[in-house]
Amino acid sequence: MRAPFDVHAAHARVLLRDLQVVPMKAGRATLSYAEMEAAGHFDRPCTPHAVIEYLNACIGDSQGDAEIPGEAIAYVAGEEDLRAIARECRLPVEVVRRQLSGRRTLTLRTMMGALRALGLQLRVELAG
Repeated sequence: MRAPFDVHAAHARVLLRDLQVVPMKAGRATLSYAEMEAAGHFDRPCTPHAVIEYLNACIGDSQGDAEIPGEAIAYVAGEEDLRAIARECRLPVEVVRRQLSGRRTLTLRTMMGALRALGLQLRVELAG
């Protein structure tokens, strides 16, 4: 079973359909992945466009908090892709898992490697 992770309000809006999240402290509610999956309250994005839309929404709503896009990448990756991400980043799987879950600082190197392993890239565009 996967370790519990924090679901931020912005992240929860993207992940959850019918579940009412009651913040436990400072806008956060803690749910385990297994609880969310068992309750059937979310659909993991599985098409490339759905993954892109989901990750862009999480990055846009993160307000600079690297934990949200990190959790989102781990969420869409699944266990098998976490191994591919670890190979791409040349890091142990557990280090990648900790960085993406927010238990360790997410580095740009890991984020870029994770996106590359998923066949994606990070871009910079003009605002507006």
